[in-house]
Amino acid sequence: MKTGRRRKKEPAQQPAPPQPEGEQKPTTRAQSSAGIRPRAKKPTPSRAPTAQPARMKQAVLLIVIGLVVFACLAVLLSRACQGSASTRTVYLPATANGSWTTTVRLVVPQVEVRGGWRADCEADPLCTVVPGTCETREREDQATEQKVDEYEDYAYNIYYEETEGKLYEAGADTFVVTQLSGRREWRDGDLHYISEEFVDQDTCQYTNYTIWITDPEDDAYEIEVVLSECEVWDHVIVMQRVGEQDEYCQTEIEGAMGVQDTLTAQGIGAGVEWPDPIPPAGGRLERDFEGRVVFRADGARHEVTVADADKYVRYLTIPYYLGIDEEGDVVDLTDTAP
Repeated sequence: MKTGRRRKKEPAQQPAPPQPEGEQKPTTRAQSSAGIRPRAKKPTPSRAPTAQPARMKQAVLLIVIGLVVFACLAVLLSRACQGSASTRTVYLPATANGSWTTTVRLVVPQVEVRGGWRADCEADPLCTVVPGTCETREREDQATEQKVDEYEDYAYNIYYEETEGKLYEAGADTFVVTQLSGRREWRDGDLHYISEEFVDQDTCQYTNYTIWITDPEDDAYEIEVVLSECEVWDHVIVMQRVGEQDEYCQTEIEGAMGVQDTLTAQGIGAGVEWPDPIPPAGGRLERDFEGRVVFRADGARHEVTVADADKYVRYLTIPYYLGIDEEGDVVDLTDTAP
């Protein structure tokens, strides 16, 4: 409520500008030229260099480069002639001996047994409920809340100014603007409390306290208004947690594929054999082959390792030839007669 008193705002005091420091007097032209500059030395004339030594250096450099290129070409030609003379290869028929190892792995889905909710398991195609293991429980992860109570509690008194609609509290020697507390929540067991403060306008009564505020019609003036004292109340809502019922069971969940068993067989020669297990239900068989073949010809020896059974048998059943150089090293293996 306005009292009718009005006053002009006191102008804010501006801080005094800083005092300028003593100004430096500009240096006069006479003062700047008072120093004595040293006398510049005259450049000493030099003779123009002759072009004859430079030409001689270029000629010598070209001769050296030509000699280096000639030497490199001679070395390369000599090596090429020697290489062509030493690359003669002789092909000899070879005998072959081989050994093999076959492996069969039984790969099946890995099953994990654990507890879980029936509804979640039935929604997963890899999950199966173990019959006879279910019991009814309350699901905490799917609980909901229902309002079971609502009430209001008195909190405290506060001062209210209706012109600007602001709240005030008494300070040491003046009134200061304040505001209500925000939304508060807390839990007590299954109960969830939600509280929010509000000003009960019906309880407001004018007091003898006044304050000065900016005139809403002219901000160059202030007006005097009367503060009201009002009651602040807490509006409290009580929610109760309600859990859903579901069956909790033992479940089997299929995970990644894993090796259940590994079978191996070993032998020599071209008669390769494989283990013959029964394929597991819902699983598969994985096969691996490793063969080692040793070729010999006139004292030379050459060994190869293969991961293909057909290629291994071909090495042992078809004539092969070893290519041997003049130093006795094996440089080639072929099934084509030379």
